[in-house]
Amino acid sequence: MNQNVTVVRGTNEKPASSEAIANFFAKQTRYHGQFFVGYPIIGTPEGRYPIDALWVSPDTGIVIFDLIEGKDPGKFQERQDDAANKLEAKLKAHRELMSKRQLLVPINTISFAPAITNPSRFSGDGYFLCNLENLEETLDQLHREHENGLYEVTLSAIQNISTIRKNRTKRIVEREDSRGGKLKRLEDSIATLDNIQGKAVIETVVGVQRIRGLAGSGKTIVLALKAAYLHAQHPEWRIAVTFNTRSLKGQFRRLINTFSIEQTGEEPDWENL
Repeated sequence: MNQNVTVVRGTNEKPASSEAIANFFAKQTRYHGQFFVGYPIIGTPEGRYPIDALWVSPDTGIVIFDLIEGKDPGKFQERQDDAANKLEAKLKAHRELMSKRQLLVPINTISFAPAITNPSRFSGDGYFLCNLENLEETLDQLHREHENGLYEVTLSAIQNISTIRKNRTKRIVEREDSRGGKLKRLEDSIATLDNIQGKAVIETVVGVQRIRGLAGSGKTIVLALKAAYLHAQHPEWRIAVTFNTRSLKGQFRRLINTFSIEQTGEEPDWENL
């Protein structure tokens, strides 16, 4: 069985529902894209705003999951609106994802509550609440009309990689088979973490985690992203980032600072990092 959705397991405070929905996507062959647990963390004027779970798909666009641990859905409609508005504001800063004032990638929201029976009784007015029994049916109801070719750009924006690209000017491609078209595809692929890099950034092991790879494989970016992500998730932790090349210190500080601002809206606490 081929796994068409790459599952990246970060951390949040909702372990049961996170495990249930991650296992659902890990077993799926109908869907494509990347599914994140505990990612991204969005910087807002009020501080860090963590998303419970997120699915980015070339077919469906973006689906935000509001995870519910118990049997009380609470004000799930407000939570869905809040998460969608904050992610939309983040993505609207990227010109490649915009047409005039319209975001080209649809943002859908679902509240997932595996412990609630007959969850459809809570759904209505465009707000979905589901469990494992009707999750697939709910996903099939989502809005799917969007521009093709934006999957990599969307991933790059969510992963914060596009913030370090030097070329801020949008490359206009008239022919896909031209040199400019090939260069744009190369730029888009470079500005997106591959599956292994994404897992290295978000997934955490007990003890020392070592980032290794060939020269030019993206170790510096991955390490800086991971440090910023862990610091955003656990600002009280004392995190040590070690590296062998002394000349990289300034670059690491700049990258970690940039990624931290993206995720929390403020510079990191260098006393703990």
